[in-house]
Amino acid sequence: MKVRVKLFATLRKYMPAGASDGALALELPDGAAVSDAIAALGIPADRARMIVSNNEQLAPSSLLHDGQEIDLFPPMAGGS
Repeated sequence: MKVRVKLFATLRKYMPAGASDGALALELPDGAAVSDAIAALGIPADRARMIVSNNEQLAPSSLLHDGQEIDLFPPMAGGS
């Protein structure tokens, strides 16, 4: 199956050569989870802290489906 992954902020350094706009198409086996996509990109599990698809936050164990788009964000900092 193919999923579209968009990387934000410091995660963009894991973008493969030739990808543009911080997004790429990733080929994964049927039944793959978000954690499989993260691993396929070589991103350490603790670096992809917020995962969003269709305005919903996902867990690393969430199963993906063909054509799904996911956004990966690093840990957030800030506040007062």
